[in-house]
Amino acid sequence: MNAISQQPEDEIDEALAYHQGDVRATIAALLAEREFLLREIEYASLAMSYGFARGWKPGVSTGREMTAR
Repeated sequence: MNAISQQPEDEIDEALAYHQGDVRATIAALLAEREFLLREIEYASLAMSYGFARGWKPGVSTGREMTAR
């Protein structure tokens, strides 16, 4: 199944299977990946010129803006 048609439940099952069903290890890995991506966004924003981005700077979403399903 390709990533575009993959359902969120499939992705959750896949992540849990990768960590042999260990929920804490899965969450720890996701949080570590999130920290890595936040650093990458920070580095990219430092490298982007104001004119290139037309004033836009990437921000960090806390997830609180998301609505419940």
